Amino acid sequence: MVFIPNAVTAASITVGFLAMLAAADGRYELSVYLLFVCIFLDMADGRLARALKVTSKFGQEMDSLSDTVSFCVAPAFLVQRSVLAPLEGVGVAVAVLYILAGVFRLARFNLTSDEHTKSRKTLGAPTPVAAGYLMALVLMRDQVPVPAGAALVLIMGMLMVSRIQLPELHGKGIVSTMLLIGVANYLALVIWPSWYTVIWWNIWNAVILVTAHRQDRRLELSESH
Repeated sequence: MVFIPNAVTAASITVGFLAMLAAADGRYELSVYLLFVCIFLDMADGRLARALKVTSKFGQEMDSLSDTVSFCVAPAFLVQRSVLAPLEGVGVAVAVLYILAGVFRLARFNLTSDEHTKSRKTLGAPTPVAAGYLMALVLMRDQVPVPAGAALVLIMGMLMVSRIQLPELHGKGIVSTMLLIGVANYLALVIWPSWYTVIWWNIWNAVILVTAHRQDRRLELSESH
């Protein structure tokens, strides 16, 4: 059964590569749609591995390689072609810094995590989240000045390598339900990109983080007694 989650991870790598091909052809919206599929695949492979009880170090490493392609290299290439190209060499440098930040974040995660269990907290912004912001930038590129777009890419890179501890969004309960709603909100942003959907998505993200933090605090207090 171990091949099932690994096949999903392999599919994510494949779709991430197809997203780069689409970006190279100037089909930027299609590239975003393909990367959105990668987000679903990334959510599925780990859950499948835990549900089937076939988690392994190999699967964790393969998942990181998939994230490198789908959430580091592909979105950086996409945003460089669609948003940062007018900045020429500076735009390339910004995209490369984003990739390096993502790879650093993934390497640090593998060194500090257990492949069999989920930690309550995660260090720095997850790569799929950072990629989601770059994808939103691409969809909104006609309404965002190029320097502001470059700043957003750099901010997401800094958040990935930061030591900010964020509550891990996993398990059952209200946070999982809110996360599913958050994915639906992002789908609405992808289908109808506008400042309304962008703002609402960010507000909901903040609500999820606050709720997850409070839930984690309650769990820690209950375990201390």
